[in-house]
This record gives sequence, C-alpha cells and structure tokens, in this order.
Amino acid sequence: MTRLCSVHNCTKHVSGYSPLCEMHKRNQRRHGHPEQRGVTAHDLRPFQYSVTARRAKNPTNPTWPLLERRWEALTGHAAATLAGYSGGSPAVSYERQTAEQLLSLRDTVHGEVVIDTSLAMYAMWEQRPSQFRSDRAFNFQLARRVRGLAPANTSSHWSEKDGRTKTTFRDTPPRVLECLAASLGQAFGVVGLKLAGLEIQEAADGRSERDQLQAALREMK
Repeated sequence: MTRLCSVHNCTKHVSGYSPLCEMHKRNQRRHGHPEQRGVTAHDLRPFQYSVTARRAKNPTNPTWPLLERRWEALTGHAAATLAGYSGGSPAVSYERQTAEQLLSLRDTVHGEVVIDTSLAMYAMWEQRPSQFRSDRAFNFQLARRVRGLAPANTSSHWSEKDGRTKTTFRDTPPRVLECLAASLGQAFGVVGLKLAGLEIQEAADGRSERDQLQAALREMK
C-alpha cells in the first residue's frame, strides 16, 4: 500500500523510501525543513532597515570594524583552504565548496552588505521566531540569503503567472548551507542577537511610555 507524506494535511504519496512526498523532500533539502518557506528580500527588508539605522545611530562604535575584521578573517581562512586544496592538500568537499562560496561573496559583494544581511537575519530570528520551523531551517535561510548576494548564485526568469521577472537561487548541497551558516553564525551571530535585543527593548520602552501617557490623559480633568 502506498503511504502518504508525513507532513500534516499533505495528501501526496511518499517519494521512494523517504517519509516525505517529492515536493516536501525537495523543500527540506533546500530550506532545512519540509514546511519552511524561503525568506524573501521583502521579508528581510524591515530588519535591514533597523540594522542600517543602528549603524547610523552609532557610527563610531568599535563593533563595526570588529565585524569587518571577522569577515576578513573568515574569507582569509577560506582562501587558505582553497590554496591548500590547489596545492594537493586533502579537503572535505563541502568545506571546499563553502570556501568557494565565501570567496565569491568577498570578490563581488561589499563586506558591509554581507555583515548587515547576516545581522538582519539574526534580528528576524529573534523578533519573529515563528517564521522559522526549526533552528536548522533558520540556518538554511541565513546561508541562502547571504549566498544569494553573489550574482553567480542567482538567476532571473520571466514569470507568466506573476507578470514580472523573478530572481531564483541556484541550489547548493545541504551540507554546504549548514557549513556556511555555521561560519556566518560564529562571526556575526552574537552581535545580531544583541542588536535584536536592543530593538525589542526600545519597542517595549515605547509601549510603556505610551501606556503612561494614556493613563495620565485619562486622569486629566
């Protein structure tokens, strides 16, 4: 008897020995979870604005040059990995491919853009956790959004259905996405979560002030 996909309310048949149908199996490979939706540029934009505003508010804070040095160290390690591989040293395939992704970003995207995109993703994770079906799904979205900054990792096509040109990401192996996310998280994760915490605190302070003002107005005669 043919089994149905294990995803709730999915009525499609499983694919091969997987407990998932072909669509959900493909989604798990691309996004880290069968039910994870890809984070779009539109989804991320408010969080990118908040990171940009935080930079403008703290232009001389040493956090920014420290993050740039972390990015330089990360890409420097990637360059050393590929140089060793070219010289005959053994390398794990997904680590080599991750190094290639990092150098592609270094060579085509300004470091500040990579950093701020990573920070914005962490802010989104902290402030809208329901957007991610699991920690693994977040890591995949982090890696996909950042690697998508490099022109070599995207392609465009005309969508008759939507009546516009759409940009799509070129697929990469899951192990590469996991490795890339781990590298970005180690470099930028703590700062991203701290900035998200500041946004949450400022929002809470704003609500408290509004509540106090409304209470004061109610008492006014």
